[in-house]
Amino acid sequence: MKTIQSPVRRIMPAFFSLFTFLFCFVLSGFATIFYISPTGNDVTGNGTSANPWKTLYKATATVSAAGDIIHVNAGTYIETQQSFLKVGVSIEGEGKTSIIKSTLNVNQVEIINARSGSEGTRGNQHISNLKFDGQNTTSWAITIFARSNVSVYNCTFVDFDDSGVLFAGRVGFDGNEPGIYATGNSFYNNIVNNCAKYSGGFGRGQLWAIGQEGMLIHDNVMTQNQRPLGQNGWLIKALNFSRGMKIYNNTLTKIPFHGTYGGDGGWDFAIEMADEQGVEIYGNTIQGAIDLNRQTKGAYAYSAWIHDNVISQPILNDNYESGIIFEYGTETAIIENNILNNVSGGLLFNTRVGDAVTNITIRNNLLSNIGRFGIDGNNGAFIIISSEGTPLNNYYVNNFNVFNNTMVSALGSRINYGIEMGNLAIGYEKNINIKNNIMMNVANAWITSNSSIPMDSLDIRYNDIYNNGNGNNSLYANAQPTHYTLGNNLNLLPIFVSTSDYHLKTISPLIDAGVYVGLPYFGTAPDRGYAEVTSALPVKLTAITVTENKGNNLLQWTTSTESNSSHFNIERSSNGQDYEVIGNVAASGFSSNEINYYFTDAAPLAGINYYRLAMIDKDNSKEYSSTVSILSKTNQSLNIVAAQLATAKKDITIKIASTQNQKANLIIFDQGGRIILNEAVNIQKGMNTINKTTPTISKGIYYLKLFTTDATVVKNIFTAE
Repeated sequence: MKTIQSPVRRIMPAFFSLFTFLFCFVLSGFATIFYISPTGNDVTGNGTSANPWKTLYKATATVSAAGDIIHVNAGTYIETQQSFLKVGVSIEGEGKTSIIKSTLNVNQVEIINARSGSEGTRGNQHISNLKFDGQNTTSWAITIFARSNVSVYNCTFVDFDDSGVLFAGRVGFDGNEPGIYATGNSFYNNIVNNCAKYSGGFGRGQLWAIGQEGMLIHDNVMTQNQRPLGQNGWLIKALNFSRGMKIYNNTLTKIPFHGTYGGDGGWDFAIEMADEQGVEIYGNTIQGAIDLNRQTKGAYAYSAWIHDNVISQPILNDNYESGIIFEYGTETAIIENNILNNVSGGLLFNTRVGDAVTNITIRNNLLSNIGRFGIDGNNGAFIIISSEGTPLNNYYVNNFNVFNNTMVSALGSRINYGIEMGNLAIGYEKNINIKNNIMMNVANAWITSNSSIPMDSLDIRYNDIYNNGNGNNSLYANAQPTHYTLGNNLNLLPIFVSTSDYHLKTISPLIDAGVYVGLPYFGTAPDRGYAEVTSALPVKLTAITVTENKGNNLLQWTTSTESNSSHFNIERSSNGQDYEVIGNVAASGFSSNEINYYFTDAAPLAGINYYRLAMIDKDNSKEYSSTVSILSKTNQSLNIVAAQLATAKKDITIKIASTQNQKANLIIFDQGGRIILNEAVNIQKGMNTINKTTPTISKGIYYLKLFTTDATVVKNIFTAE
């Protein structure tokens, strides 16, 4: 299909480019750059490049106009007094050569104080390209309280006694919910070492984030293993009240846990969060656990979406190491496409009295070599639901789905159970679906319940249950499930690629042996386990994402295996149909390890941009990836949160989030461009649920397009039966 561009459309981007240039030119006319230098003078200096000041303290005490910048020349600065950074003033250095050292040996006092007296203050400033050295005496590096639109990036933080950088929505650091959340804050491309302690039963964070909405934490390298055992804190501590936060592409390394029980000399947490809504954690490499507390979804599609992370220890620990922990209640969480390796417990749901665990989806995860070193039949499990408090074992579980996971226990260090449902005494466990999974090498039963209340509506089908105790059978100690569906399960050797690569070989009996659960698949039917097998692709693509970064669009993708791969062509479209190649990235050729690739579109189109990868083999054959899309921030007034299209029911349910009341057009079309539905809809501010009747459709991939006068959103839909 050919797209004809109107003259107005061609002129508008040029107009906006000119407008942006003039706007930035005007702003720059009001901004002033002030300088500090190790050879400067706080008494006779005036902050110019020719006559700089000597200390950051002097500069921050003097510079006050919004838009002004304090430039830190290369060199080492010994700061003896706290610097108070005014709203709108930024600090920039020259990289690791601009070193700020502190001699402030005062508890909970920071080098840079960026605190405001009222919530919701627009900071509109940044701190970048500096190295901060606490010299193991200064408590904190930077505090940013009650301010929005503040970025800390390209910095290095080392040897702070208590914590590194603290963001809080409130005026004080008290952990209470703010009346006005801080928004637009970010922490990225930083290196943080030895900046968090554990003492008195409480762990601090290298990065704190409290009362934040939409905060971005990404591409940081954070390590906390330098202190004696029992004295290392966390990497990221988002306590409390995080909304819409994204934590992605970080490398987080926490010292392995050495205690015999939780709290014995610390915990195994790398990330700890509480009272979160709409948090997304993805693309991270983590040594340590993710611990989330009190998850509700609020106005978001989920409370937590944890995907495409690698959570792994270098070797099996003889003490208990966790993977992902949900504490208290959890509402609408998605855990998918993660790799958990060399941990004792995979996914733990630890409730308190009367808490509910509802609408949980666990899919396409690999849990490999799970166990405790040298302890065969320990108390670990792939998935655990347990409880604390009085009365004990009082909780509620509803709509708990475990689909297409591969779970392999460590031989010689096996976990005791696979899925352990706890000892329910008050409450219920119902609507539990376990399908298309592979579970191997569990010492006792692969699924068990010691509850006196029977599980209700338990559906276990199309799994491969191999080399587990109890004859590969389930174990219900006190009460058999009601409304129990059990069938089409196998007890066959899966035939993995190797003992370290848990993709199925093409001769595996589990290929096309699954049942459709709403996930995309190759072949005539879904495979069992976490990864679909296809021999057509030169690479196995496990993730592709696109994010906005300072006006550029950053594409990131990950391959788990490559065979005879040549390169990737990056293709872009303005309408989702007509694509052009905008760049290419060389492939590795042959690999059985995960490889991450990146490409930056430095000149994205106005409005919506669609991207896909053409994966080119060395013989010039190619296959396409799925399509991802992104809108410029100014156009993100609506979002398709979820869509369900069923062939049998001939209807569609769509959830749409909107920032305003607006009219939109709704179109559903198939891969050939045939329009199935075209109707006008009225969208209200907030969350909308729209139900429409469709003509009879066949199973396959469809596209849902929603557009207004200034926004367009497209979403892929895989039809259900």
